[in-house]
Amino acid sequence: LQIRTEPAASPADLKAFLAVLERAGINIEAAGGSDVEKGGEFAFAVAHGMEQKAIDALEANGYHPRQVEVDHDVLTNKPGELLRFVTRVATQNAGSGRVIRDVSIGVPDDQGRIQVQIYSEKP
Repeated sequence: LQIRTEPAASPADLKAFLAVLERAGINIEAAGGSDVEKGGEFAFAVAHGMEQKAIDALEANGYHPRQVEVDHDVLTNKPGELLRFVTRVATQNAGSGRVIRDVSIGVPDDQGRIQVQIYSEKP
């Protein structure tokens, strides 16, 4: 699962947004986004089971997060891994009319594997 929201209680301020999560003790495990302080969305993942705590903290501070389903995989750090995953998602999307909107990449785990999420939607 992924949490997505415009990081704006007013005005858009990613630093203030992230401070809310830090005060709540939420660790971000993967993140992505574009135009984040210009009306875009910040997308992030937290440890399994911590999603509601993150959402509650954000809502209590005036944000409007939403939780979405994403394609996800844990990749090894070698050539072609991201291509393999993107190909799989693009193939799944082909019949549904969905397209890849964005990709979020996480930090390596203790085995060096990298969490990657792909968010797709209909144009």
